[in-house]
Amino acid sequence: MRVPATTATDEASTGMIPARGRIWLRVGFGLGLVLLLGQFLVALPAGCAWADRHPGFNDFLQDAIYLLAALLVAIRAITVRQDRGAWLLMAGGLTCYAAGTVYWTAVLTKLNLQPYPSVADGMWLAYYPFAYAAVLRLLRARRFRLGVSSWLDGLIAAACAAAFASVMFLTGFAGTSGQRAWSVVVSMAYPLVDIVLAGLLLGAWALSGWRTERVWMLLLAGMGVNTTANGIHMFETTHGTFLPDSWTDALWSVALALIVAAAWQGPVRSAAQPHPRAIVRVALPAALACASVVLLLYGSWSDDVLPRASSLLASVAIMAAILRMLLTVHAVEAMADARRQARTDDLTELPNRRLFQETLDRQLLRRDVQQALAVAIIDLDRFKEINDSFGHHLGDRLLQMVAVRLREAFGGDGLLARLGGDEFGLLLPAEVDGALEVTTRLLTALRRPFDLEQVTLHVDASIGLAVFPDHGRDRSTLLRHADNAMYIAKTDHSRIAVANEGADDDAGRRRLTTLEELRSGLDNGELILHYQPQIDLASGAVSGVEALVRWNHPTRGLVYPDGFLSLAEHAGLIGVLTTQVLGMALEQCRAWRAVGIDLTVAVNLSASNLHDPALPSFVAESLARHGIPPSALHLEVTEEVLIRDAARATEVLAQLRRMGIKLAVDDYGTGYSSLTYLHALPVDYLKLDRAFVAHCDTNPRSAAIVKSTVELAHNLNMRLIAEGVETEAVLDRLREWDCDLVQGYHLSRPQAADLLTEWLRNRSAAPLISPSAARG
Repeated sequence: MRVPATTATDEASTGMIPARGRIWLRVGFGLGLVLLLGQFLVALPAGCAWADRHPGFNDFLQDAIYLLAALLVAIRAITVRQDRGAWLLMAGGLTCYAAGTVYWTAVLTKLNLQPYPSVADGMWLAYYPFAYAAVLRLLRARRFRLGVSSWLDGLIAAACAAAFASVMFLTGFAGTSGQRAWSVVVSMAYPLVDIVLAGLLLGAWALSGWRTERVWMLLLAGMGVNTTANGIHMFETTHGTFLPDSWTDALWSVALALIVAAAWQGPVRSAAQPHPRAIVRVALPAALACASVVLLLYGSWSDDVLPRASSLLASVAIMAAILRMLLTVHAVEAMADARRQARTDDLTELPNRRLFQETLDRQLLRRDVQQALAVAIIDLDRFKEINDSFGHHLGDRLLQMVAVRLREAFGGDGLLARLGGDEFGLLLPAEVDGALEVTTRLLTALRRPFDLEQVTLHVDASIGLAVFPDHGRDRSTLLRHADNAMYIAKTDHSRIAVANEGADDDAGRRRLTTLEELRSGLDNGELILHYQPQIDLASGAVSGVEALVRWNHPTRGLVYPDGFLSLAEHAGLIGVLTTQVLGMALEQCRAWRAVGIDLTVAVNLSASNLHDPALPSFVAESLARHGIPPSALHLEVTEEVLIRDAARATEVLAQLRRMGIKLAVDDYGTGYSSLTYLHALPVDYLKLDRAFVAHCDTNPRSAAIVKSTVELAHNLNMRLIAEGVETEAVLDRLREWDCDLVQGYHLSRPQAADLLTEWLRNRSAAPLISPSAARG
């Protein structure tokens, strides 16, 4: 494929050297190298002897080099647009310098007595304003971000360079008495312009951030060599040791070659410009300040008198360095504070995830396989519900209190960090047993209630443990296994789980897959309800049913609640799930009532549902939309949910009960049973867990618990529902103890609505009402 050729206009606009410019460059540099080599040969002893026999040859070489340098820089400025203004100024300065040199060699050297000052002096001095302007133009074009430290670096560098240049140019400087006015001006101008140029060059480098861009370094080197050659020339002239056609002439030519090389450097993108390391940016100003101190010490100890300008400039450099040092100390403190803040959690002031990971990486590098390191992930249970119910302000305050309590309970060797949200991380130099001891202590500390703005909350947590090297030897593997173990602990309600390498990976993949499939299932209506009847022992009639959710998975078939409910609750899907279950249950209740079957339907609520202040209004709207009286709906909550936030639970349940909805405490006896809560909560039923009911006919302790719970419920004006009735013997015992309602596999398994409808019609004890009455 043909690539379009780049035009000369495009090359000039982009900073590229066009073809004609490259030709001039090759020719000019070739000629310059020949002239420069000739000048160096002339400076050798044998060359000096040959030059004495051929006077004017060295002058020809010098004039040719100066004119060629001015021409090459001018060609660069004309052919390349980038930095054109700066290089036009430099070309103008070099032209003035070359013109002065040519005028000196062609005219003034022929006179027996050269005038001073002359036209050549004016041309040579005219070079400096052009050079100053070119340097400043290049500096401005780079658009360096100049802070206070950059300006101080520039001042230090400029003052130090000017101080040393003034020593070179002003030491032994003869007075101006007896000279004409113009002679005095010119004599003073030469050292002053070189001092200013030296200060400007080093100061500009400092302002550039001490960058080592080639064009910048070559230009500074070229102009610096030129200034040095001027100083040597003045020193030799002052002391009467100057010889024409010497190495000084060669140095001036080298300076011009460096300036031309700088002019023809290709463009450098700002992103590609090298940035010196921080130590260099600090060390260079410090070195210049030390050099200024050495200069002052030399002036005080030496018999030679140091020029006042040198002392003054060195003092300025030192004072600027002191200010720079104070600024650097402040910057270092700010960086240290920023580094600390970047590794500290703003809310809890614990180390954050970044520091946790860095510390874990360091610990793993230092350890061998004989030194164990435990990694624990601590996740607060149902924290999202607290945020949703009470707001983020109270949630943040709770996290702060949790952090304080964890820190106090931890108090050992290792690291406790907040990883984000309601998740904390723990690093412990311990085996599994030691880590279990510490994490158990943390859970014990969290079980104490938290008093928050007139609200008392109970917080639980799930902890996953992984230990180096058994469960992994790198950070990602250990964290993955600890995270999977934490989810297992949350799902199994075991509170603490230790990683199992192979099983954890499989469990993690299954959990993520199940979660994504559940999201799709909720969207696609894959949830169904099975209903288990509840029998009134006094009458033998079916008084109601409990709606039990199932997931009709497209490939796995029927999935029971323990396979997805805890995952849905942790992922924040339980609200959507409960909404669908309530809607399906009320729809089926309406269908039964339409065919004359009068039943109550019980629906389970989760903790997040109970903490939702909009729950009562949502339930009321659902009842009205389906035409179901409130008395036909029973809502069940676990006692563990009630104990988490009894005040909020009591408030929401009271609103539901005032609507005429019956309430039940599900799984009674499996959580933190408390008579105080039972006395205060507005509930109508206690539902005794199957763990006590299933063996009450054979186990005396279970029998005593069931019998006393029945009496307790009746004494509190509640009714008792016994679930898990598996045998006729258990049913007889419950009837003997005056239990109110029963449900279990001995009576009926949970069934789909159509099967249960047929089952109900086959029972003569099922109460029936006419369709017209149901509609009424």
